[in-house]
Amino acid sequence: MLKPRYSRTNLKKRSITCKILLCASILYSAASTAGGLGGLGTAAAEGTGSAADAWTGTVALATLRATADTPAPEALRRFAAEAIDKLAQSEPFTAWAGAGAAIEPLGPGTHSWLVTVAAGGAAGTPRGYLIISATESGDYKLVEYGMGAYSVFDPALLEAALRQSGLGAAAAGRVTAVPLYAGPALAAWRVHLPEGGEPGYVNAADGEWLPETTGSWDKQAGGYAPPRLAAGSRDALSPAAMVYTSSRFDPYDNLLWMTAKPLTLKPNNFIGQLTTSQKLVYAASGAERTYSFPLPVYGYQIWKNDSLSETLTAPSAEAGTETEAVYVVTGTDTTLRVIALDALMASGKFVTF
Repeated sequence: MLKPRYSRTNLKKRSITCKILLCASILYSAASTAGGLGGLGTAAAEGTGSAADAWTGTVALATLRATADTPAPEALRRFAAEAIDKLAQSEPFTAWAGAGAAIEPLGPGTHSWLVTVAAGGAAGTPRGYLIISATESGDYKLVEYGMGAYSVFDPALLEAALRQSGLGAAAAGRVTAVPLYAGPALAAWRVHLPEGGEPGYVNAADGEWLPETTGSWDKQAGGYAPPRLAAGSRDALSPAAMVYTSSRFDPYDNLLWMTAKPLTLKPNNFIGQLTTSQKLVYAASGAERTYSFPLPVYGYQIWKNDSLSETLTAPSAEAGTETEAVYVVTGTDTTLRVIALDALMASGKFVTF
């Protein structure tokens, strides 16, 4: 049985009834509270003052200590730059025009990279991110992208997690935190604390400590493969305008989705289902998972072959074919996350909200 995750902030906000349902359902998420980021995301947002200032940059220096100097392959840098340029042509990514990018490996062993999109060159203020994975055939796939405060692998989330564990800034400087990525439902830091022992795992999407061990993580991550239906370095796909089917919402505003039957979806009927339902909830699942969480789904973006003349924004009966890729729009009030549908379908289920 999967283990529920708890957040002090969120537990205060939920009624006693909700708490019982969450414990029974196993589908608890600290990232989806009404009014923005919850849990350690909130802790990061509220970490002001001299104590917080002393932490600034501390964990960022420790993170990636062993891998940050690994140079990104030229083909990867070229693909990342092309993807950023294409996304910058329309909202909400127009601020990416002319932005620099820093590329860091997510690993070891996962063959994925975090691309941080920054203003004023690679060392500027972060404006967003991309996550790219390499396939066995040697090309690259755009698994997800997004923007906003405390987005995936934001060091502030890791710093907040360490603060809540009682580590001071000096101790945090001795932490080694390696970012790991095995798909959008399995992104975390593996944290080696100063006192040694079994490493801990912090969710890279919301800063919550996870009920993972090295064994459980490796068992799950070993099955990761980049999505086949995603924008890649060997195709000529470009993004259409983003389509929103509803406003952002909190899955916990109505818990009935927890008892709903999974939808029978394929890439070629997903857009039709989302357009009809307007709101869907994605729930990570799997026999090997130690935790699960929901994502609110309220839009999509199609990447389509440049050579095709059809209107890019029109939902197609063939959406999700080799000539186009569907991406799912999710996120909170402060963070936008756009994820390849094919990657989500490999690790979870969709239900109506």
